[in-house]
Amino acid sequence: MRGIKSNNTVYYIEKDIQTLSAYEKGKLKWQTNIISVCGKPSVGKSEIRVIKPETDKLLIVFGKHSFAEVDIKNGKTKYLGSD
Repeated sequence: MRGIKSNNTVYYIEKDIQTLSAYEKGKLKWQTNIISVCGKPSVGKSEIRVIKPETDKLLIVFGKHSFAEVDIKNGKTKYLGSD
């Protein structure tokens, strides 16, 4: 499985490795394409590499050094930058 479970919600990386989905009780809650929202990373492949749950957000690493955060309530995605 390409995802994690946190607080009865499963956050799943879809087959394209760019889309993150949230499922509650087996039903889709929201879906966001990280690469479409944030743009292609400057280094590395256009794919999600890490999901780290925080209190009310998910921290996402994509490419090699690009970062985004996703609101766990609605899937709103924000590009944080790269190093």
